[in-house]
Amino acid sequence: MTDRRTIPSMYHAQLARLGNRVSTYHKDPTTRAWVATTRTDAHEVVRGIACGLMSLGVLAGDRVGVLSDTCIEWSSADLGIVCAAGVTVGLYPTSTAEQCAYILSHAGVAVVFVENRAQLLKLKSVAESVPSLRRYIVFDESEPGPADAAVMTLSDLIALGEKATIRDSAARRTCEAYDVRWQAVTPDDLAMLVYTSGTTGPPKGVMLTHRNIVATVDAVNAAIPLRDDDLGIVFLPLAHSLQRTSNYAAMEAGTTGVFAERIEKLGEHMQEFRPTVQVAVPRVYEKIYQRVLSKVAEQPPRRQAIFKWAVDVGKQVKALERSGRPVPLLLRGQYEVAERLVLGRIRDRFGGRLRFMVSGAAPISKEILEFFDAIGIVILEGWGLTETSGPATVNRRDQVRFGTVGQDLACCESKIADDGEILVRGANVFKGYYRDDEATKAAFTDDGWFRTGDIGTKDRDGFLTITDRKKELIITGGGKNISPSNLENLVKAHGLISQCVVIGDNRKYLVALLALDSDAVTELARRRGITGDPAALSRHPKVVGEVQLILDGVNRGLARYETIKYFRILEKELSVEDDLLTPTLKLKRRNIAARYQGLIDEMYAVPTERRESLW
Repeated sequence: MTDRRTIPSMYHAQLARLGNRVSTYHKDPTTRAWVATTRTDAHEVVRGIACGLMSLGVLAGDRVGVLSDTCIEWSSADLGIVCAAGVTVGLYPTSTAEQCAYILSHAGVAVVFVENRAQLLKLKSVAESVPSLRRYIVFDESEPGPADAAVMTLSDLIALGEKATIRDSAARRTCEAYDVRWQAVTPDDLAMLVYTSGTTGPPKGVMLTHRNIVATVDAVNAAIPLRDDDLGIVFLPLAHSLQRTSNYAAMEAGTTGVFAERIEKLGEHMQEFRPTVQVAVPRVYEKIYQRVLSKVAEQPPRRQAIFKWAVDVGKQVKALERSGRPVPLLLRGQYEVAERLVLGRIRDRFGGRLRFMVSGAAPISKEILEFFDAIGIVILEGWGLTETSGPATVNRRDQVRFGTVGQDLACCESKIADDGEILVRGANVFKGYYRDDEATKAAFTDDGWFRTGDIGTKDRDGFLTITDRKKELIITGGGKNISPSNLENLVKAHGLISQCVVIGDNRKYLVALLALDSDAVTELARRRGITGDPAALSRHPKVVGEVQLILDGVNRGLARYETIKYFRILEKELSVEDDLLTPTLKLKRRNIAARYQGLIDEMYAVPTERRESLW
């Protein structure tokens, strides 16, 4: 029997099942206190938004934009849009006015939700280039927007929806229209347009249907089951498919979500709410790992030795448990001591209740995965793209192979093409690119497999390993194919180095741009007895010498053509605000190369017989 479920039907089913249970926590902007919201109370807002949109003339299939940081209002707006049979178009709050204008115009958005006055004014500055846009709805009501009939607050919209729901006979038909509207949504209707980051040209609008999302949610909850007593913290961009699909999976399972104030508060929120499950991107895990190593480096040598011993014991025990082999009695006793002295204390910093964590959106170092596993927190790495509704593969709790991104979800299948590209087909694969038939045709093989653009291998048990992006593979002047992400992860495994960008396409050798972790640099400076601000410290000969030792160690384990010959240390970390990272913290390689072309040229101007790195 064909599955007729949609996002609205999935939403209303869990509402009927768990209506009086707490759905979310969020901070009240005025009182600064946490607010617990039940599913029934949340539905009053969602229905008010949906009815309000219908009162504004939003029809089935109309595109409605959301420009905001992750917040409870974003999620409510999204559910209101799809329950009104609309199509959600998410925009990253870090996007420029011109980037927003392109997406809104391309999608034909008529109504857009904006987070605050700043985002409103950004859109108003390019209003002439978006002729379809006729209404702005502002989440934050603390700052009045410009006197404009086209601008209204979220409360105004909900009041409009409530008025249309309650007061007169015509409005009562609008109320009835709510049920009619969401129940009329079909699995093949569009649910969202997710625009790619546009690092290689104008962003493309990925068309995801209700069938795509429901199939993915079912497959995720079958592979790594969420429970209705689970709790996780929501902080990744909701304009990205990873967090949105994760939210829908949590919604179906009845999991409670805590909307973080901002990413910098993640650690504080974890200690306060003690999550049981958590989704994040590799950069978050890298930061946590680097912070732990930095704190350990501050300790006396004896405590550092105990930490290293405890983690090593944890690795041995977890490896035996995963393989199904018994843990020897002596090792079990050592593990109990390691738990008491080190491992349990680290877990307590995450709240002490984590069943598992999930990593996606970019590759993560095997060393980091093994470290977290050793302390008793398993990270299940998965893989997918916007075009696959987020995840397509994932490691299961009872089937984990670090260094791989797991096995296919039940909703799809993958295979490796002759040139190494990973191909995917299944119910989670997108419908096509909005208003771009040429790009859609190019994205699929003649027999219907989606060309992911990722290079990988599969073992006999179906575990997929990603080696690189097809377009990001470095081909040196000597014709060698090199994966920059693999090298970058090796370098970033050392706590001193926060970010690494390897460069060398069509060049004789590889070079790297490095950003250092400010806390690790400060601690190194304290130990070495040097002073100065972070920028000055990063260029101090003793710090540079430490970086050189790290690269020398990495290079020793590589083939000659893979080694990094020279490096430059950047004055600050790459950021989303500088347009050098995507909102999910992946490298924008073209932008980085353009921004630091001078430094790159310097490294390639060095006579090849000189072996020392420059800084």
